[in-house]
Amino acid sequence: MILRSLFAGLLASVLLPACQAQDLIPIEDALADAHVLYTGLQEAHYDLFAATPKPVYDQYYRELQNELVSAPRSLSQLHLAFQRFAAHAHFAHTRIEGLNPGFFEYLADENAGLFPLSFEVREGEVIITQAPADFPVRPGDRIVSLNGAANSDWLTRLTRNIPAETAPFAYAQMEGSEAYFFWLEYGAPDQFTVGIETADGQMHELELPAITYDALMNREGLARHDLSGREARMLTDEIAYLRPGPFYDTEAQSAEAAYLPEAVAAFSDFVDASFETFIEAGAYALILDLRNNPGGSNAFSDLVMSWIADRPFRFTSDFRIRISEQSIASNQARIDAAQGGDAGMSQTLADLYDGVPMGETVSFEIEYVHPRAGQRFEGRVYALVNRQSYSNAVVMGATIQDYGFGDVIGEATTDMATTYGAMEQFTLPRTGLVVGYPKALIIRPSGDERAAPLTPDVRLPAPQPGDEGDSVLDAAIAHVERALR
Repeated sequence: MILRSLFAGLLASVLLPACQAQDLIPIEDALADAHVLYTGLQEAHYDLFAATPKPVYDQYYRELQNELVSAPRSLSQLHLAFQRFAAHAHFAHTRIEGLNPGFFEYLADENAGLFPLSFEVREGEVIITQAPADFPVRPGDRIVSLNGAANSDWLTRLTRNIPAETAPFAYAQMEGSEAYFFWLEYGAPDQFTVGIETADGQMHELELPAITYDALMNREGLARHDLSGREARMLTDEIAYLRPGPFYDTEAQSAEAAYLPEAVAAFSDFVDASFETFIEAGAYALILDLRNNPGGSNAFSDLVMSWIADRPFRFTSDFRIRISEQSIASNQARIDAAQGGDAGMSQTLADLYDGVPMGETVSFEIEYVHPRAGQRFEGRVYALVNRQSYSNAVVMGATIQDYGFGDVIGEATTDMATTYGAMEQFTLPRTGLVVGYPKALIIRPSGDERAAPLTPDVRLPAPQPGDEGDSVLDAAIAHVERALR
């Protein structure tokens, strides 16, 4: 899971160790867990050194040891130090799980100060998207410096705490959670010196005070089109529109319940009814909107794909798993949690691992999915993506592109089409911090093994600050109408 818009559900997704954030951890315990962290990642990660060579990572480890040996550290400080160390791998799925526990203790003080602005980074510009109504800065203004540092410098400081393959991927993850990442890097200053360029080109240097959590929740922001939820409708007499939403049950009370068979069945009913309506209406084309989609399970997305596919398909050309003690133990924990029930995929993985030497790589066979029997949608398909399309949404777009089921339009994703994924976890014994890592390399259907974003067949203009309505969808409709002529 990516840390996006953490304030929308601050407490819902956090893994907290047993000890308190400010408890001091003895030096020997911190060093011992650092050793488990680095050796564990080397043993269990599919390829820890794919982006950062081992000699470079070894130097980062020596620097971490030198940092830890100087004095006992709090759990909050260790979470940050270990997170920065894991982020050197430059993989979104290599991380210390959960938010820093010190942040929650900090927010317990209702007067705790937070960075007051939200922003997005596009093509080198830092565009303010939210600001308090009484501030002398408005959404749409640009940040040009922070505390005297150029954008390139302070953004580098912030993103060193965000595990990501690329800087744009890190920027995308930070959106909506800026206050958290500023707290990680800068602590709790009373004010920030921010260089601003206004919409009319005026330059100002402003002293902006930190604001409370309540004030943060009540800022003014740029107009944004709501892309949440599911929607199916005809846009014109010829063009259908389907926004499938996340590929899990968004109303489920737990992560496990979000993927239960009844959740899949309910989604299937929605998908079937949508396509039946499109066909009855005589649609010649479909815009499949995957923008701002966090992903989920292919058990959901395959139901959509089966309506538009003209031949058997699967979401990957190869699913390669590295065998390790850590992954075996993590997988076994899921089997044990099933308490004699259906362990499903976990049992399949256990059978695959059986007898394979540690450190070896095996291919997990992904079965082909067949087009649905009977009626299917035979019009043109356009998968609309953006830089906030993640995980299975990116995989779905890549499958459509690679099999020729349609065109991908919009802007390049920041998440990867070929990716290191299929996450597992191990726990550091002295602190209880949980380490997440990818055990597999999941290669897109084309067989391209490069870890790269999904590139659209047709790029559409990016939304501009303050756009009313949905300018990107309008551009997509215009493109499809031209193609149908």
